[in-house]
Amino acid sequence: MAKQIGRFDAIVVGARIAGCVTAAALAQLGWSILLIERARFPRPTLSTHLFFSDTLHAFQRAGLLEPVLRIGAPRLRWLRFPYVAAPFPESGEFDFALCIRRDVLDTALFETVRSLSNVTALTSARVTAVRRVDDRRWDVVVETTSEEWLASAPLVIGADGKDSIVARQVGAPVLQEIPPLFAWYYTYVDDLPWDSDLAALAYRGDYPEIGAEYAAAFLFPCDAGLTLVGYGVEHRAFPAFRRDVTHHFFAGLRRIPEIWERFAAARQVAPIRGTGHLPNFLRQASGTGWALVGDAGCHQDPHSVQGMGNAARSAWLLAEELARVQTEGIDLQQALARYASRRDDDLLPMFAFTTFELRRRLPDDIWERFEARTREDPHLASLRVAAMVHAIHPATVYTPERVVSLANGEAVLPLHSA
Repeated sequence: MAKQIGRFDAIVVGARIAGCVTAAALAQLGWSILLIERARFPRPTLSTHLFFSDTLHAFQRAGLLEPVLRIGAPRLRWLRFPYVAAPFPESGEFDFALCIRRDVLDTALFETVRSLSNVTALTSARVTAVRRVDDRRWDVVVETTSEEWLASAPLVIGADGKDSIVARQVGAPVLQEIPPLFAWYYTYVDDLPWDSDLAALAYRGDYPEIGAEYAAAFLFPCDAGLTLVGYGVEHRAFPAFRRDVTHHFFAGLRRIPEIWERFAAARQVAPIRGTGHLPNFLRQASGTGWALVGDAGCHQDPHSVQGMGNAARSAWLLAEELARVQTEGIDLQQALARYASRRDDDLLPMFAFTTFELRRRLPDDIWERFEARTREDPHLASLRVAAMVHAIHPATVYTPERVVSLANGEAVLPLHSA
């Protein structure tokens, strides 16, 4: 029979970005939190590693910013991608991006959260069941290496990634689903030559030998003086790529001179990791006594670098709505419904851009003019980067109506003049 851990105000399953921001923010409200993590830190996880001012704001509000900045990762001031190049906009006190290895970042977040007096944190613990007991209580069964435990709470929050057990156990409906688009792999290198201006760089390429008309590579300077080097191919080339990952990773980089010249001069210090199992979906964000944050609620291809920001923003949006249960006396279910509405409004424009659904809704000539104008007009490029980092609402740019207007020459004021 399972041993009782106790009763809590909320149980958060998953203790990486989404789970830590959620637990820390709710702890600020005085809630008692059980935070459950399957891994034992430090442990890496597949990730693009790059995050922006939206994530920094969420860390700041949840009391998690100081340990992140203490890591000492270089502050990246520019984004230079194949479709857009511009400096990161000022958003509050932040005008930079960071790239930090996930074993380092997640450990710093977790150690900060577990030190909070009203957070009980378990690692190397696997949730095996989430059961609805009545209208006011969930029971969560947790397995550790030696024992089985039972915890109860009126609210269960899934922050446990794209394969979320919480989502499965509560029956969270899938609202949108789009097949995988790319496969992505990465490694870390030391002593990579950089200009004085550190930036997040990505370049387009191809790899026709394995059936990839589209490929891309990226360089992100990260913590400890390392650089994250990544390479990806369109998903139809994934079966061929995975048959010899090391060979194809190097061969693909060689096809992109801007990357290869730097990579060849550096020293590889880590294995190549990656996957093509990158589904695109939007799950319902909440239901009776449950909520999903981060990849548990929405997962999308990393090419638009939204995952870490989505995790942090969705966690903070949930915490904001749950705070109203205390400050305004609103019903828990009403708060969860408001969270779901706000999360969808926040995520959908970039989800449509990332999955190419937005592009599919528009005539080719409109999209081509939009892309051409981005290259020609630095103010439009700045606007698109601001939308990407959520310094402005992405719907300012990424809706069919806005793309048409911008493609047709609508004046774009510099962001600081708005």
